Amino acid sequence: MSLKQILEPITINKLEIRNRIVRPSHGTSYCRGAINETLIAYHEERARSGVGLNILEATRVHPSTASHGINAEDDSVIAGFSALAKACQPHGMATFVQLWHGGHRWAPSTGGAGLSASDVPCPQGAVPVPFAMTTQQIAEIVEAFAAAALRVKASGLEGIELHFGHGYLFSQFFNPLTNRRDDDYGGSLENRMRFARETFVAVRDRVGQDYPVGFRLSDTHLEGGLTPEEGGAIVKQLCDDGLTDFVSGSMGSPYDISSMLACMDKSAGWMLESALPILRHANVPTMVCGRYRTLEEGNQVIKDGHADMVGFTRAMIAEPDLVAKTIRGDAERVRPCIACNQGCVAGIRSSLQRMLCTVNPTVGFEETMAERLIVRTNQPQRIVIVGGGPAGMEAARLAALHGHDVVLFEAQANLGGAINIAKRAPKLATIGDITYWLEQEVYLLGVDVRLSTYADESDILAEKPDVVIVATGSLPRMDGLQIALPTQPIPGYDRRHVLSSHDVLFMPPQTLGKSAVVLDDVGHYEAIGVAEYLVEAGLKVTYVTRHSSFAPLIEQTLRTGPALSRLRRGDFSLQVGGKIVSIDESTCEIGYIDGPGTHTVPADTVVLVTYNRAMTDVYRALGGGTNDPRPYVLKQIGDAEAPRDLLIAMREGNLAGRIKERANV
Repeated sequence: MSLKQILEPITINKLEIRNRIVRPSHGTSYCRGAINETLIAYHEERARSGVGLNILEATRVHPSTASHGINAEDDSVIAGFSALAKACQPHGMATFVQLWHGGHRWAPSTGGAGLSASDVPCPQGAVPVPFAMTTQQIAEIVEAFAAAALRVKASGLEGIELHFGHGYLFSQFFNPLTNRRDDDYGGSLENRMRFARETFVAVRDRVGQDYPVGFRLSDTHLEGGLTPEEGGAIVKQLCDDGLTDFVSGSMGSPYDISSMLACMDKSAGWMLESALPILRHANVPTMVCGRYRTLEEGNQVIKDGHADMVGFTRAMIAEPDLVAKTIRGDAERVRPCIACNQGCVAGIRSSLQRMLCTVNPTVGFEETMAERLIVRTNQPQRIVIVGGGPAGMEAARLAALHGHDVVLFEAQANLGGAINIAKRAPKLATIGDITYWLEQEVYLLGVDVRLSTYADESDILAEKPDVVIVATGSLPRMDGLQIALPTQPIPGYDRRHVLSSHDVLFMPPQTLGKSAVVLDDVGHYEAIGVAEYLVEAGLKVTYVTRHSSFAPLIEQTLRTGPALSRLRRGDFSLQVGGKIVSIDESTCEIGYIDGPGTHTVPADTVVLVTYNRAMTDVYRALGGGTNDPRPYVLKQIGDAEAPRDLLIAMREGNLAGRIKERANV
């Protein structure tokens, strides 16, 4: 497919951008206040690929909002901005800074109230009830934006994006649900956009007419909130006033936060529903994003006239070299984003408080782990890897990149491991993209792949390995034990209609009866996938979990809300804090972890989603866990070490495969 449109230059104000490829603003949490080398290395790694425009993450302008990244409140930020410019500009990538105030979504770190248009609580705020801003406070924030804009210009970076969307401060003024004011800043749309317009005028006065300044805007995505059509009216007014040089159209707010960061249940371009009405009245360059993964998809957006530039956020988190690989004809070697949100979104929102990537363990560690830094060894070793799931394949890929002689044993007829099962669940097909990519890579790199080969100790030692990496994975326990009740297995757990997730996803739906109970003892996505498979098959499903909420281990990925919404369209009931008391031929007795009382529900099928058991036989046979001398280095990774998740499997595989020098054993 031709990439003519997306590779054409474009001019914003008087600045020529080399192509229409944008890296939209996104949080990383790599720095707290001042820009550091980790953040610079992350952006420079992607600049090397040939990106046209980079928009730096939300940058605080005033201490009345929490800082979760860069602060531009005083001149100390200029040096950091300049260092980033010095790193990225030689690669031809322009960088704009997104100036931001979180309003009631991000109250100050002191624990005080956030600021907003009115005292309407925020569904996502740490301090939900905000303080309704006075006109003096509005003027103070306007000045803070203008001062921060001048600092950006002084640093040598190329432009500014004002964040007017996603439920942050300006969006709270636009939104009639959160703006209940009766002064000049409330009521009509003209009044509700007054604060934003005053800020634009102040910024423009400070940086001049020739410096690129634009804004990002989204709808509220909730009935009664700011509509895409009203967003279009805001765009028209700011364009007619000659204030903006570009517009980035988006979707969503904290009232529907998953719409802002949709997962694999949404297709590429899902934001166009809101973005197109917002962008329709623009007479300046426009941008849009929405889970685009390939330059071909982005090119089609421009060709269809939807936008002038296309954003690739998660796609270029996963694959820094997306642009260069595609242009040189290696598009099939682009590492795919699987839109799981587990490393990027959840990494920031969870206790880790930093962005990672499930499929690319080097993200955030570019200074030391970028693959361009790998130097092939002049002492190739014999590396034997047992298990061709994601951990084993990633280990094989890295070992091959280092120049080693790699043998990969896989007992099944296909590579992929447990992902081959997971991708059969509804809305999870995309998860298989990463194992497909890994499979292609290990073959292209010359790994000796031996399928349908159950390698035992003698097979492995026959290869005379220098290093053995055991990645044999795990299997469902199916022993009837519930974590909160380990004293005895569930009575009836061994009945024929009691299945594992591995079983049920390969069974024809018509064999499963009319009703099912799914026990989620883990709290990740596995039980959700099973339940959705059963609901789509028309079964009445009772979902029982020991947890006090639905799938808490993935709540920060923003996947639970959409999944629960889909499940409730079928015959579905949820019991939190629950347990299975017993399993009979066609029913289950359900009880509570922390209280008395039971009830009986129909269950032609029962699915036990409990923690798996690691397959450690090979590791133990090779001397793992002992101090016995052996002529090879032995490593155990992924679920073979302990059943966990894909992010950890990929990371451990990546680290295990980084074998540089011959080990002394």
